[in-house]
Amino acid sequence: MEKISPTRRELLLKKEEIKLVKDGIELLRNKKDALLKEFFLSVKALSILRNQLEGIWEEAIISLISLLGFEGKEKVISHSFISVKDIEIEFYEKNMWGVKVPEFKGDLDKFESETGEIDISLHIETTKEKFWNFIKLAMKVLPEEIKIKRLGKEIKSTSRKINYLEKFVLPALYEQIKFIYQTLKELEYEEIFRLKRLKKKIIY
Repeated sequence: MEKISPTRRELLLKKEEIKLVKDGIELLRNKKDALLKEFFLSVKALSILRNQLEGIWEEAIISLISLLGFEGKEKVISHSFISVKDIEIEFYEKNMWGVKVPEFKGDLDKFESETGEIDISLHIETTKEKFWNFIKLAMKVLPEEIKIKRLGKEIKSTSRKINYLEKFVLPALYEQIKFIYQTLKELEYEEIFRLKRLKKKIIY
């Protein structure tokens, strides 16, 4: 136990500390509940996105295999070198209960190839569109995965803080208060005994 002064002033200070710690625990619990709610919502959303992503990926691969059969490997490879116009994508972070979660802005629907006069078949356009749809959805999946990892990490950290305050800090403060109470009571008994002795001396 840390060295403390067994005074009534110290007793009041320790009681105030306990109140502050309990208020802190309450705030941390509210934070944890909010993070858990957001975590489970994000997990559900990510599960849906991943299933969609898997389906779009399968469609894109099947379309590519079909394209190779229709157009031939050489033509498909030559079209793969066609450059794509720049798309502005901005990544930023949003603060959520002290956790920085990633988000991005960008108009991914404005995909255009610099084809010029090149003749592009319907099969190539279809396959290109399917792979681009995959990329667009992947751009939504990635921030959600990062968000879930960060939320999970913060939930664990918050739980550890609550656990430490409840199992170590509060019991230590209660022990200190108990010590101060006992010491003050002993001092009070000693004072009463001293006064009684003094009274006897005065009488006799």
